[in-house]
Amino acid sequence: MSKTKKRRKRRTWLMPQEIEVWYVIPAIRRELTRIMIDKGIAQKDIAKMLGVTEPAVTQYKLKKSKRSRGDQVEIDEEMKAEIENSAEKIIAAWKDKEEGEVVYEEMTREINRIIALLRDRGDLCEIHREYCAHVKENCAACKDL
Repeated sequence: MSKTKKRRKRRTWLMPQEIEVWYVIPAIRRELTRIMIDKGIAQKDIAKMLGVTEPAVTQYKLKKSKRSRGDQVEIDEEMKAEIENSAEKIIAAWKDKEEGEVVYEEMTREINRIIALLRDRGDLCEIHREYCAHVKENCAACKDL
């Protein structure tokens, strides 16, 4: 992920997990949605795969606007490739599922894998610094676990 071009309003403090919930997970879902749409998957099926509503999928599809979702952080090409791999796994699980089953476990596993990659690369720290006024440049709180 890379920094956004526009300077963000910075809060006094957010926990890294809040950064994940408010900014990172929506960005991952947005990219998963775009990939799945490009593969011809129906919006209602995307909603079921990702555990969100159909209106949420519509918002993930929108160009950046007041109504769009998941567009506050940009995803770089390397991470887009990883998310594409995740989309393939989620879609495969969806196609192999039994009637009435869901694929939340596979989706959760893949989103957690992407978040771990972002953490390992230092991208989450970069986003945390962008949205939080008091995160030090050398902060390693998440990496020192």
